[in-house]
Amino acid sequence: MRIAQVVPIMMTLPPKKYGGIERDVAELATELGKRGHEVTVFAAKGSKLDSLGVKIIESSPFPTDKDRSQNRKWEINQALQVLSLQNNFDIIHFHYEPIIFRYIIDKSDFNLLEYFTTPFLVSFHNQTYIEKHIEYYKSHKNLWKIPYTFVSRSHRKPLSFLPHTSIVYNGIPIETFEFNNNPKDYLFFLGRITPEKGIVEAIQVAKLSGKKLIIAAKVDAVDKEYYEKKVKPLIDEKQIVYIGEVEHKQKVKLLRNALCLLFPIQWNEPFGIVMVEAMACGTPVIAFARGSVPEVIKDGETGYIVNTTSEMVDAISKINTINRQQCRKWVEKLFNAKSMIDKYEAIYISRINNQVVISRTKPPQVKFCAPSPSPVRGLKCSRKPDF
Repeated sequence: MRIAQVVPIMMTLPPKKYGGIERDVAELATELGKRGHEVTVFAAKGSKLDSLGVKIIESSPFPTDKDRSQNRKWEINQALQVLSLQNNFDIIHFHYEPIIFRYIIDKSDFNLLEYFTTPFLVSFHNQTYIEKHIEYYKSHKNLWKIPYTFVSRSHRKPLSFLPHTSIVYNGIPIETFEFNNNPKDYLFFLGRITPEKGIVEAIQVAKLSGKKLIIAAKVDAVDKEYYEKKVKPLIDEKQIVYIGEVEHKQKVKLLRNALCLLFPIQWNEPFGIVMVEAMACGTPVIAFARGSVPEVIKDGETGYIVNTTSEMVDAISKINTINRQQCRKWVEKLFNAKSMIDKYEAIYISRINNQVVISRTKPPQVKFCAPSPSPVRGLKCSRKPDF
């Protein structure tokens, strides 16, 4: 198959450190290339996948995480770029939710997905519990014909009225996560320092339990003030140790040696890949019962699902009853990269064989821009579709 992967342009592929969607797409594209498919990835400049059968088309002059004010402009450019090249592919896989393709041009409100004639699949990856987005999807029934994938049942729940959906759990290359049956005595927090990830609650749990907590996490620009005011004062570099963002090798070392991973989320996490990464190393997870947690953790066997910080402290006291080998087997069974890729590959074949046209309108003749080497020069072309 000739497969296009369209990925957000906030980061490069593969991500240097943190990056959920980017990491998944890098793994997906690489493996599909190994299976003999022709894979084209539309991504930010600087992306590079050294795999036979995979090529990159740059859709932005830089990863827009460097300047988020430019992100929407280059998202539009990317969408038009893919539309203009759609006949080069048998299937297009969008790793964006469909509201991203909503545009208002000359007071005309339309969704660009309606003009694709090549079979495509849309995968939700980010938060779905957003009321204005839910209302948009309820009121735009032409989008109901599109096939969608979600990363957990909880992730799909607020959009369960959409008729053509599938669940594809995120998967990891398990062989790159070394198992350890003899951990050290520290707690671990991995991810981002932001209120919804529960970093303050993790620190509270560590202090109540009397155990050391190592924090490996990035601080986005939007969360810098939160970190400075709410988190930094709690870090003493003795019991509560912050080491910043880590690369894969260091991450695995910290995961495999941890007594357990703390995951006190304050929101409906769509998936939570760090839970799977921890369990792959044999490290159990203690998490709040939000979002996908009840689907990812097998309570009492690969970790504990709790509701309060005090319950999390109690769970730490019995964490040694968890069989670390069982944690590894759980990931091998449900959350391995091969299973994820097999499911997507099957969906691609089904889509190609059962193409559904969601609009009979003639696709617009569009113009897009090759990424400018300088972000301040912007787009030197029209983004207005010619109907």
